[in-house]
Amino acid sequence: MEQTVGLSEVKMRTSFEEQIKYSDEELVIVDNLREIPNMDNLRITFNIIAVCLRGKMEIDIAGESTLIHERQIAICHSHATLANCMVSPDFECNVLCIGDQLLRNILSSQILLWNQLLYSHRFVILDIAPQRLGIYEELRYQWQAEDSIFRREIITGLLRVALLQLCELLVKEKSSADDPVAVVECGTRIDSLFNRFLELVAKRKVKKIPVANYASELCITPKYLSTVCHTVSGKSPLKWISEYVIEDIIHYLKNTDLTAKEISDELGFPNASFFGKYVREHLGTTPNEYRKQLRLVPGAPKVT
Repeated sequence: MEQTVGLSEVKMRTSFEEQIKYSDEELVIVDNLREIPNMDNLRITFNIIAVCLRGKMEIDIAGESTLIHERQIAICHSHATLANCMVSPDFECNVLCIGDQLLRNILSSQILLWNQLLYSHRFVILDIAPQRLGIYEELRYQWQAEDSIFRREIITGLLRVALLQLCELLVKEKSSADDPVAVVECGTRIDSLFNRFLELVAKRKVKKIPVANYASELCITPKYLSTVCHTVSGKSPLKWISEYVIEDIIHYLKNTDLTAKEISDELGFPNASFFGKYVREHLGTTPNEYRKQLRLVPGAPKVT
């Protein structure tokens, strides 16, 4: 069964305890992570920035198998799902777990741009040049300086620098990748509404509800919500909702033993028949057949 995990749960996991170098209510910093705790079927309620120092890590993020190498940074937004994590014997990684409110406070007006770039992709893997790693070395030094008078303030300042650097890399990558999602001027109302809509969809367990319901929560009309989504992303609200629903369906089929009827109930479908039709429409086969395909087809080779 899927678990929802917040920052307090991260701090309580025994395999993390000895490696946590800094923690408070909104921030957990794990230094030189080598042993990965059980991360099967987790939906996180915080943002993750993982800097791979050595080795490799293979993990399913938002239903997609991902391989992270040395000198790469993995950025994963809150409310994503994590499963099937494997690491190489020489794996070392610095991990920052940041609550939504702290992330908004640190990035200030740039949070709109951050959300737009990240929610468009669910998660992002970035190559980091060696000279860019200096900020993370300084972070490691500061979070180990337990006698520092301004430890929290210095860490927050360094985090802002690191996050703004990542924003810059994300913008450059998007500009060179022929991505259809436009970067709307940060701070505009349309930008803010788009990000709030994606956050609403991502946070809901039952995502497949009428567009009008989301529009009502945003205090706008469904027509205007459609305009917002098309302007920023080139996709309709229904398309965004479907992508998130399919992500959840794949997660349940791949990582749980719930029946199609039980998954249908979990995700708020009116009945199993409607759920089966929805899966066939979007995945090309029945839920049970798709689950068999997932389990018969070997996954990517385990990292060694």
